[in-house]
Amino acid sequence: MRVGESETTAPIVVGIMYPGEWELRPREEFERDIAALKALDARIEVLNVRYTESEQLRTQRGAKPNEDYRQLCPELTQQQRDAFGRVEIVLAMDLPFDVSTVAPNLRWVQGMGAGASQLMSAGLGPAGIRLTNAAGVNAVSISEFVLARLLQHWKRLPEIDAMQRAHSWEPKYGKEIAGSTLGIVGFGAIGRQVALRARAFGMEVLATRASARPGDIDPDVDGLFPTDQLHNMLARCDAVVSAVPERATTRGLFGDVEFAAMPKGSLFINVGRGSAVDERALSEALSSGHLAGAAIDVASTEPLDASSALWEVPNLLISAHCSTSSDNFWANLHALFRENLQRYLAGESLKNQVLSDDEIAMGEK
Repeated sequence: MRVGESETTAPIVVGIMYPGEWELRPREEFERDIAALKALDARIEVLNVRYTESEQLRTQRGAKPNEDYRQLCPELTQQQRDAFGRVEIVLAMDLPFDVSTVAPNLRWVQGMGAGASQLMSAGLGPAGIRLTNAAGVNAVSISEFVLARLLQHWKRLPEIDAMQRAHSWEPKYGKEIAGSTLGIVGFGAIGRQVALRARAFGMEVLATRASARPGDIDPDVDGLFPTDQLHNMLARCDAVVSAVPERATTRGLFGDVEFAAMPKGSLFINVGRGSAVDERALSEALSSGHLAGAAIDVASTEPLDASSALWEVPNLLISAHCSTSSDNFWANLHALFRENLQRYLAGESLKNQVLSDDEIAMGEK
């Protein structure tokens, strides 16, 4: 069945399956979003049945989408089995393996984040099931977090706060941001929002993009580089932000050579994927003093174990994958979902489609 080819009178069953514990907002807001979904078409039936995997398993499936982790997956409840047996569309963060067997009517999955590798590992492509991600829904809040980390370090705010706690009137002068150069690796929705805010602070902004070719330009940056010129760009940067997605080409992207290419005293911030960074190399670059500081909102294994040596690395700021903000995230996510659902019903192409139409068609054969 192709997009929008539901029977005229048959119900269009939509599953809300993302982790319920994440939805830290008033119940009435969730109910308004569900009512808005139903208002799109009288045939829409919504099942509020959640399926959640552990954060560690989700990270493993995202980093190695071709690995078989079935033994680590939670056993489906009867309610979940019944729901998967009926759904045509799901809004989800996790899916069981062999999802086409578990959910034989499934035609489209709307992911919750920019990364979708953990969903791909469920076998969507071979089954001809569409997948869209939620790139952009949290780009503004994450870009604000990036600038907050830059300000925190360059304005020496932790040291200033320590002086207050010590009742010590000892000036700690920070660095002027204007005129500094920021490099963005992964110029998608998040990277673009970072660029806009960095330029507002008077920074020169450089970026790499996988699709960029030599000579390409973009109005929101001062220089755009193909990925094979990454080291050339890094050498010019006072700070570098990684916002790359989970892909085979981005795993281990930042290692000894990349950190060495960055100027001594520069900063590194990762709000993309933990798998993009060789954490040993990052630790050594910080311990040696080559990097003045770093901030990571993601790790290669999440949650980061309490015994991890990363906690003690000097000048490394760690946050628990929380650079987004929940106040507008849910409204933005459901707005994207509604728009895509309208497109689905009309037989139109979907926004943020991860798999191409050709890949879907091949999976359907």
